[in-house]
Amino acid sequence: MKYLTEEHIFIDTSIFLRFFVEGDVEIEKLGKYKLFTSINVIEELSYVLLKLKAGDKYGIDRHYDLLTFLREKPDVVKAEFSEIAEDIEDLLRLLSVKVLPPAPYREMWEVVNVYGLLPNDALIAATCKHYGINKIATFDADFKKAKFLDVLELNK
Repeated sequence: MKYLTEEHIFIDTSIFLRFFVEGDVEIEKLGKYKLFTSINVIEELSYVLLKLKAGDKYGIDRHYDLLTFLREKPDVVKAEFSEIAEDIEDLLRLLSVKVLPPAPYREMWEVVNVYGLLPNDALIAATCKHYGINKIATFDADFKKAKFLDVLELNK
């Protein structure tokens, strides 16, 4: 399935994170586009927001201590995640973001090999390429390495 239009834009995790953590992102700039993201972006966003929320609430700063705590407390994960999932769902609905399956893993490998992106960024870039989406909204400068992507600049 190819979209192949400049009116389509992919939203990276960094845009969603900045919106949820700091709030003041020029998200209205995205209103003129048909918006897409991928399942792996939603997973990464959910995971980071869960870690931030639980870390703040329970006063756990160290990454592995927090992971151990969350693995041992599934009820905490369920309780904290419920609100996070609802917030993400509300934003996706508000912006009319379509969530795509990621590109096949071999396309990700190709992006790693050609552009030197780390695997998760490569999967995002490969997903854009796979669906013919050539614009990405991100605060991650690494995406500029992928010559087939135009990075949309948003201000904080």
